[in-house]
Amino acid sequence: MRAQTLTSSPINRTPFPHLHFRHSPLLLGRLLPPPHPFPLPVQRLRFPIPAPAAVPMESVSEWGLAPLSAVDPEIHDLIEHEKRRQSHGIELIASENFTSFAVIEALGSALTNKYSEGMPGNRYYGGNEHIDAIENLCRSRALAAYRLDTAKWGVNVQPYSGSPANFAAYTAVLNPHDRIMGLDLPSGGHLTHGYYTSGGKKISATSIYFESLPYKVSPLTGYIDYDKLEEKALDFRPKLIICGGSAYPRDWDYARFRSIADKCGALLLCDMAHISGLVAAQVMNADIVRPMS
Repeated sequence: MRAQTLTSSPINRTPFPHLHFRHSPLLLGRLLPPPHPFPLPVQRLRFPIPAPAAVPMESVSEWGLAPLSAVDPEIHDLIEHEKRRQSHGIELIASENFTSFAVIEALGSALTNKYSEGMPGNRYYGGNEHIDAIENLCRSRALAAYRLDTAKWGVNVQPYSGSPANFAAYTAVLNPHDRIMGLDLPSGGHLTHGYYTSGGKKISATSIYFESLPYKVSPLTGYIDYDKLEEKALDFRPKLIICGGSAYPRDWDYARFRSIADKCGALLLCDMAHISGLVAAQVMNADIVRPMS
């Protein structure tokens, strides 16, 4: 048997894990086509190349049906440790709730196998008819949860969390270096609302791509100082004002936000990720999802 001699690093970068090459030049049999248009020197192989072992299909099937404890016991044990930590400790992070078995079942379903870029009825891949039905059902349920008219409101349920949802909204209405105003992080705002440290260090992509000026709560009352917010907004002239936060326990005066945004010619975006359940249950002010005069 003869083989081509290719110049290569000592690292085995071939797609054949049963072949082991210790030094350059790399010796290949009739495995890969010549990468060069000119003939390469040929020499006799100095070691045998074993044929890949045949893998019975039933073995592949058995592996695919094996539980995590059998396939990767190390990861399985770490997950079990985390489960015990959650069940035996007191969780003080409100947003880290104990999700139901039904939710875990849905998240661990066959849906994880599917590409579904795009929107229902307009995907980049085929075989999305059931994904479309699921997404449309989720969209209709989301609007129903807030009692919104489907003829007037739309919803996108694709973002995995609040941070990418915010950035998607920003890039839809802003250009790089446009000005934004959001609640300062120490006042209860969120990292994605344009936060930067007192030393000027930009912490998130929002503060990197956009020019931000935070508004704050009153140190005396703990409430947002709306008069100061309006004064700053009229001076800074942001293109977008963000109402909402992650650690602000007060209700929001959406009508005042709307008035301030209109006065300085800004768009108004509400980030209510942390209070959305309370708004849906009508235990917090829901004016943001109702027309305001």
